[in-house]
Amino acid sequence: MLSWRWIARPWWARRNIPLLASALATAVCAALYALHLSHCTQLPGLDVWEASTEDARVRLRGVRAPVDDRIVIVGLDDRTHAEAPELFQTRRGVARLVDAVAAHRPVVIGLDLFFAQPELRLDRRVVDDVERALALLDAESAPLSVAAAAARAALAAVVDQLRGDDMLAAAVAGAAPLALAFLMHLDDRGAASPEGARMPAGLSLARLSEAVVTEKPRGQRPERAGAVTISLPAIAAAASAAGFVNIAPDDDGALRRMPLVLEYGGEYYAAFGLSVAAAASRRQGEGGASYATGDDFLELEGARAAVDRRGIATLAYLGPARTFPHVSAVDVVRGAVPHAALAGKIALVGYTDVVRDVIIQPFDSVCPGVEAHATLVHNLLHGELLRRASPSAAMLLSVLVGGCLTFLQIRRLRRRAWIVGAGALAAVAIYFAASQLLYVEHGLLIPVVAPVLTAVLVTAAALATGLATEGREKAHLRAAFSRYVPPGVVERILADPARIRLGGERRELTVLFSDIRGFSRSAENLEPEVLSEFLNEFLTPMTHLVLDQGGMLDKYIGDALMAVYGAPLEAPDHAARACRTALAMLEAIGPLSDEFARRGLPRVQVGIGINSGPMSVGNMGSQARFDYTVLGDAVNLGARLEALTRDYRVDVLVGEKTAELAGAEFVFRELDTVRVKGRAGVGRIYELCGAVGESRTGQADLDEFAAALADYRAARWREAEARLRRFLDRSPDDGPSQVLLERIAELAARPPSEAWDGVFDQLVK
Repeated sequence: MLSWRWIARPWWARRNIPLLASALATAVCAALYALHLSHCTQLPGLDVWEASTEDARVRLRGVRAPVDDRIVIVGLDDRTHAEAPELFQTRRGVARLVDAVAAHRPVVIGLDLFFAQPELRLDRRVVDDVERALALLDAESAPLSVAAAAARAALAAVVDQLRGDDMLAAAVAGAAPLALAFLMHLDDRGAASPEGARMPAGLSLARLSEAVVTEKPRGQRPERAGAVTISLPAIAAAASAAGFVNIAPDDDGALRRMPLVLEYGGEYYAAFGLSVAAAASRRQGEGGASYATGDDFLELEGARAAVDRRGIATLAYLGPARTFPHVSAVDVVRGAVPHAALAGKIALVGYTDVVRDVIIQPFDSVCPGVEAHATLVHNLLHGELLRRASPSAAMLLSVLVGGCLTFLQIRRLRRRAWIVGAGALAAVAIYFAASQLLYVEHGLLIPVVAPVLTAVLVTAAALATGLATEGREKAHLRAAFSRYVPPGVVERILADPARIRLGGERRELTVLFSDIRGFSRSAENLEPEVLSEFLNEFLTPMTHLVLDQGGMLDKYIGDALMAVYGAPLEAPDHAARACRTALAMLEAIGPLSDEFARRGLPRVQVGIGINSGPMSVGNMGSQARFDYTVLGDAVNLGARLEALTRDYRVDVLVGEKTAELAGAEFVFRELDTVRVKGRAGVGRIYELCGAVGESRTGQADLDEFAAALADYRAARWREAEARLRRFLDRSPDDGPSQVLLERIAELAARPPSEAWDGVFDQLVK
């Protein structure tokens, strides 16, 4: 008997452990990510991996041309170094370059250089001696000798060469508007400069036009600088704007973000690119930049520029080096650059040679640092700075991805492994696509690594717990079914346990009952040991025949066998399967019976009843013990049909529904209409004569018997008897014909009442 003790499963089998494990994994991942985002702890490598995905999104988007040609880079490049080294080496040379650029009348000049120390091309004491000697010669009232005059001219030339700082200051002053760079030194302790400390000359030019400085946690405010390296006072004061050139490379050394605001002495100061953009906008009659502590935006000329809570902007690179127009500094000084190339433009002057001021950016392994400032200016002027998902949104996205994969672990979905796998891949693919779309269309960067890692860990947790718990459940299933259904069916059940519903389910099925005729009398003469061996040898091949047709052995009832077709797994041809089993049993019984007779055991003959119809299939029993079986009127009729085989002297009887479902493949002969014991309704019964093309009963025989049966039901006894005798002339051993002749003789001797309906009443089971 197919016992369902395994249904009384332990707690791990009664609950959806993979679902619980997935939910727990999602919660753990979210908690760790929250700690990482709040800087309470750092998950090693997470930020570097995330930065790599950002670079991939940038490269996937592709190279974009600048919105306009307003930004031009004047490069101190390798040609300049080779052909006009004084532009690198002397302040006089830089002054010449500034004058040459200013002559083209750009909107603003951004000088990505600073000059913190005086230009001392000679020892200071030597310079002082030369200046004193020149002063003495200038003080002489008498005409100088030729030698003295020559000495004076030489000394004057030397002094003139030493005036590079003054010349540069004059060039800067005459090139307005010009923004000068400086460097802030961040204090790791976060301490502000001493109150009342003297501000370096020119630093005020970088102060934001409007700023609200408030105390906030360090993670929500711009960093503080403890010192400043700025150009000499004469040079710095001559500029019309200034900005710091501090950068914030990521852990992998690449520059993706730049601070726009830093604090020094209780004031906020602007980045070099921000000052250049503001100066260019002021020339158009608009205002400057403003910022309040902790805001995630900075206002520039009425437009908002995206920053994080620390005032750091994420650059939207357009492409590799030289995406912006470049001109060589040596060409500008020599007048080889057309006036239109710089007129009305934003000219950024900086090093573009291979050895100075280089950065790493997504499109290039190395790139001139001035390109980053050009990118920042372009982003600010055109509102292109990238926005990042807030920490709370980032954590929510991670939870959302984990939640989606957790949802896939519900039993209805997890029963089909391909749905879970396809769903997980689809969720990750959709998330990747959404992240790229948000970046390209809206300039929004959402985290990718944390949600994907969450997806991986959630899937791993579900898989591990599923293997542990479902593996045990499958072991129970295999133990419960392996002896009652074919191995192929067992594997299908293990692959999709949902296909066996527990607790009772109404389905159309077919039952087969097989019983050895006269077994009780034969058993009286056999020793118990011999009887047991006899039954085992008989039931074993019969059971195999059931399993071969995909049937399920429901139970043994002494020498009887009950099988079900169409459960636990659905089989649309369940009626045909049962009929094939019955014919195979009859074929196997002949040789088996001969073998029993040879050994002195009783011969065997079986009666088989088959019926199809609606049945309740599932667990039947008590809390202590369950049987997976079928119940219903159609089941009872199948058992009665097996008993009726003795009354009609046939081997196999089937119900009307079975004959209807399997009729195309088999030959059936309608035998009678019966009212079985314990059942009020009536039904037609059929003999299974064999498979089409193999049955010994031809169509002429079927027609003859059908006509005789019609005469019998119409109480035309003579006609019915004549037809049945003609049938017996061809088939002398036909049991149903003999049975009907016996009934006709009784009915002719004792005619029935007018209410007789031709239905045979089964009096015993």
